[in-house]
Amino acid sequence: MAPPAVIPEDPPAVRVPRGRLYSVDLAATTAAYPFGRETFTRCEDAERFIDEFRRDEPELAAELTIAERELSVDGSR
Repeated sequence: MAPPAVIPEDPPAVRVPRGRLYSVDLAATTAAYPFGRETFTRCEDAERFIDEFRRDEPELAAELTIAERELSVDGSR
């Protein structure tokens, strides 16, 4: 039989991860995207999305931009 688990009195500090998200705002361009935003973890993916969108809807794609946003798990941003 295994000994009971020991829970430390002071747990180690939790590191809150931070990162960047890249979003493309679509709300102003088309009703085909009901949430109005596509979000990516890599800027290259957001750029690729705009390139693909440009092939299908060149006039609408001219208005698209990539917004860089900071992300943290604690919701501070």
